[in-house]
Amino acid sequence: MSSKPPFVKACLSGRALLIDIDDYVAAWHGSAESVGEIHEFLGMTTDEYRLWVERPESLRFIVAAHKNGLPVTDLVMKQAGLMAAARAEAKDEAV
Repeated sequence: MSSKPPFVKACLSGRALLIDIDDYVAAWHGSAESVGEIHEFLGMTTDEYRLWVERPESLRFIVAAHKNGLPVTDLVMKQAGLMAAARAEAKDEAV
């Protein structure tokens, strides 16, 4: 296993920034030793990894979910609701 902590844990401990994820992916691809699945190497679940691949902007929610011990879907849905409320022209349009 790699001596590098999983990406998400490194972010939470201040040892990595969100922009460092590409370096982690490159390290996983370039590793001569067996480091497991990429989502494990990054410290994500398979669903979190799939979400990040499909929507890279979700990375901050994934890290925040780990920090707060919440499912990432809860944070994404909350953010979507806040964005809808911010776009509403009238108070009764906000959901």
